Amino acid sequence: MNIVFAINKSYKDILSVLLLSILENNSQEFIHFYILNTDFDEKDKKSYDFLHKSYNNFEISFLKPDASRFKNLKLNIGYISIETYYRYSIAELLPNEDRALYIDADTIVNGSLSELYHSDLGDNYIAGVRDLCIEELGYKEKIDMSENDLYINSGVLLLNLKKMRADNLEQTLLNNTNNLKDIIEIQDQDVINITCKGKIKEIDSIYNFTHANVSKEKKKHDRAVIIHYTGKIKAWDKDSINKMKNIWWKYKKIELQLLGKDLNDFPYKTSDIFLFHLPIITIMREFDSCSIKLFKSIPLYSIKCKKHVCRHCLFGFIPLLKIENKK
Repeated sequence: MNIVFAINKSYKDILSVLLLSILENNSQEFIHFYILNTDFDEKDKKSYDFLHKSYNNFEISFLKPDASRFKNLKLNIGYISIETYYRYSIAELLPNEDRALYIDADTIVNGSLSELYHSDLGDNYIAGVRDLCIEELGYKEKIDMSENDLYINSGVLLLNLKKMRADNLEQTLLNNTNNLKDIIEIQDQDVINITCKGKIKEIDSIYNFTHANVSKEKKKHDRAVIIHYTGKIKAWDKDSINKMKNIWWKYKKIELQLLGKDLNDFPYKTSDIFLFHLPIITIMREFDSCSIKLFKSIPLYSIKCKKHVCRHCLFGFIPLLKIENKK
């Protein structure tokens, strides 16, 4: 199983949690991780060595794309860096492989990837999950796609590398990025959808469960395999409101334990009060805030602190008390 990521140094530690989550849930597979990067030093590369102490079914290769090919491409989303375009080069960087799974680093894996990875791609270039956010916005017409055209989120892509090489898709993607720069708004994602139109296989949303899916597909929460923390605020950020951020923190805690780190200051903790083996009351602490819920979902009491102000609320919305610490 080949799994590819494209990051810069700022995402080094975030990727560590994702790698661990994949290994935790895919012990039946031997996984070759490929990290596309241009700014790692040798110390950065060794930061993932601790994983070998607990898992023996993987290897990691660091590949350096030709950054000069991407330096002039359009970047208009502030929190997305030039590395987003490196996925264009995966087929050429893995010349001896027929398929690979590309995954954005702002994700977590909470299940087996085997069924997805080994699924039939047919004559398609890629497989991906329909982007629910784009469907709601009516955006496709702006990039000359019809409302009936499939538009996927490019954060998780199953790639038919053999066909991509045969059709020189990398060069077509680069050409289209330049030629369409005046109409595209979502950078490489737009270009991938436009270029591969008609050659994209749709897969179940459990393999790229974005913030929109969390809101609209609640029945799939327990089955989501790849949770994708889209948007500027991520699961590990203090201000995150994503209802599935606890999944990311679950694997972060495992990572800290493997590294032998002290968990006393771990910012995300949950505990349950059971009655007849059923979790009746759940107490959750996140950074400087705390909430108490009935049956894990019904808010009873919350304390939310921001800067020097703490607000106490009943049932999550009835204000009871405001404590302000003035300096």
